[in-house]
Amino acid sequence: MKRSINPLIRRFRGKPAILDTNLLLLLWCADFDPELVGSFKRLNGYSMKDLELLRDMLKHFPVRRTTPHVLAEVSNLANSLPSWRKEEWAEHFGGKLQMIPEEWIPAKSIAAEQSFFLGLTDAGLAVLANSHVIITMDFPLSNYLETKRFNVINFNHLRWGQA
Repeated sequence: MKRSINPLIRRFRGKPAILDTNLLLLLWCADFDPELVGSFKRLNGYSMKDLELLRDMLKHFPVRRTTPHVLAEVSNLANSLPSWRKEEWAEHFGGKLQMIPEEWIPAKSIAAEQSFFLGLTDAGLAVLANSHVIITMDFPLSNYLETKRFNVINFNHLRWGQA
């Protein structure tokens, strides 16, 4: 029996998706070493069930992109990995960078947007939310995008079954 698609996902299916920092970190760290989910300090708020939900959701978004700002944040957060894992992580991260297209908007253009109060990374995502669906757990960002009627999915709504 085929499961029905969550209405929150169905609305945006087919659009290119951009994962916010924490979700991209979860996905890429789990690809690197699934045991990091729930044990690495940057991922201790997640479970394998969350990862499964994220992967299932992403099946509906075959076109994925990112931004240099999200990648910088992922890199910085992953820098908390134990030193003995960093070289292996750097190789893994470099491979992931080869596979995902980046949407680049100059910081000075982002700063000109009214959403800049969100911070540089989130304001950059807000600029792209007309043409991409932004998948985040960041309530201020998702709330801002929802009030502007931009494309956003708050992953927590899926986690908590509120969609």
